[in-house]
Amino acid sequence: MNDKVAIVTGSGSGLGKAIASRFALEGATVVVADLNESTTADTVREIKDAGGKASGCKVDVTQQKDVGRLMADVAHAHGRVDILVNNAGITHYRDFSSTSGADWDAVLNLDLKGVFFCAQAAAPYMRRQQHGKIVNISSSLGTGTTPHVGSLSPGASSAYASAKAAVIQLTKTLARELGPSGVNVNCVAPGFFLTPLTGAVRSPEEVEEHIRVRKSMAVLNRAGKTEELAHAVLFLASEEASFITGHTLYVDGGRTDRM
Repeated sequence: MNDKVAIVTGSGSGLGKAIASRFALEGATVVVADLNESTTADTVREIKDAGGKASGCKVDVTQQKDVGRLMADVAHAHGRVDILVNNAGITHYRDFSSTSGADWDAVLNLDLKGVFFCAQAAAPYMRRQQHGKIVNISSSLGTGTTPHVGSLSPGASSAYASAKAAVIQLTKTLARELGPSGVNVNCVAPGFFLTPLTGAVRSPEEVEEHIRVRKSMAVLNRAGKTEELAHAVLFLASEEASFITGHTLYVDGGRTDRM
């Protein structure tokens, strides 16, 4: 990835941080794009301390103008936009019977609309180059349904699952749209990974039970390591995947609810 310019949204922490760090290790110039300025600065500092090249940018991917500014700034600073990883997202579980329109919109705006806005804004630069890589991050919940761990019912994940399923279909649509311009658009559907989000909305007891159940649902019987997800994204963003587009790669340890 030497001399490649890669934008990774939501890379201040968690899976996005692992992806950004892996890209930098391979020689890419990484733009850490996140709404949280503090975690963005931390990621940039860690990449630089490891000898990598990175810069940070505060961006709200749900705002079309904000995303347009991000792409213009990156293109102006580096002369190109080679790679976009649409990783920014949230989970927002609510009981099915009490999920509000605001709950639904919060998830769909970030997890789906944000992916569309970022791809739309990056496309003109990639088309001009006649080359580019877009990797969207979906979820195993976008490929099937699972029991919700804890007191909530499966419908509690309806907004999140719907958004992540739509990301898979959006990936196929964008692959058709941008393929003639030499742009590859692919998707990664992670299974269970331990990230800061795991404990963000759960008690310690709920986290322990969540980990136990999710590990048991994978034939490898463990949680994924963030670097394992980063390896898969790196492959799809590299020239080694130059003849792959419109594809969704499951990185889930062999989830039995999908197999």
